[in-house]
Amino acid sequence: MSIELIVALSIAAGALVMGLFRAYQSVLDAQGRVAKLVKAKTTQIDRIRKAGRNSLNLKRSIRDAKRRRDGAELEVEEAASKLQTADEVDHRLFVFDDRKTKADFNWVATVSHASFAQSVSPNALPDTIASWAKGRRFLVFALDDQKARDKIASRYPERLGFRIAAVEAQPDPKVVVAKAATPAAP
Repeated sequence: MSIELIVALSIAAGALVMGLFRAYQSVLDAQGRVAKLVKAKTTQIDRIRKAGRNSLNLKRSIRDAKRRRDGAELEVEEAASKLQTADEVDHRLFVFDDRKTKADFNWVATVSHASFAQSVSPNALPDTIASWAKGRRFLVFALDDQKARDKIASRYPERLGFRIAAVEAQPDPKVVVAKAATPAAP
């Protein structure tokens, strides 16, 4: 074999080894990039799943908040309705007299006057006129309902336009007495 052939074969073998080495390096680089891409893909999938869970939890929270809001709105409407109904009814109870014997019973008489401003008090406040039109309730102490009617009729006679709408027996009411503010000592 000639030297030239040996040199040519060794150059060819060296070139082949170099080519194979570079090919191996390229394969290793490609495998590293593929591994990085797979890892990035896995990380991205985990982020997407986490965002999906958060989105689902937020959706549930929003749905629950809407339910609570709707319930609260319904409660507010009911409370407003009750408040309006309570405002329409005058719950005051005027004490007709404070003389009560042991034999007397409690009676609540409802007295109204349709034209209070025209016939009794032209300068009365609108609330007063409205309360007389709806009917004022008086606590009367008497032996029976007829005596309670007589007491009421003596102060609010029918000839002046007052009308006794009802007289009903009542148990002893709970009386709340407001204390007057005492001035501070000098």
